[in-house]
Amino acid sequence: MSEVESELLRKVNEKIDLIEPTTGKLFFEHKTELVFCRPHLMPLKTQALERLEEMHRETARQLQKKRNNKKITEPHKE
Repeated sequence: MSEVESELLRKVNEKIDLIEPTTGKLFFEHKTELVFCRPHLMPLKTQALERLEEMHRETARQLQKKRNNKKITEPHKE
């Protein structure tokens, strides 16, 4: 932490004073209830992994096309 940040933090801590009531009742309520939220579906694969796999498939398709075109255009040697 820099010197300026520590100085600001010290000033803020000095300004905060605890105010307690002199009359009446002071109580603290602690709730132990659990708050449930809807479950979130997490993808099994990340988007980056899916893009990478798609690039691999596309490259494999292009390579297969080139091989097929090359076989068709080459004359048979006998």
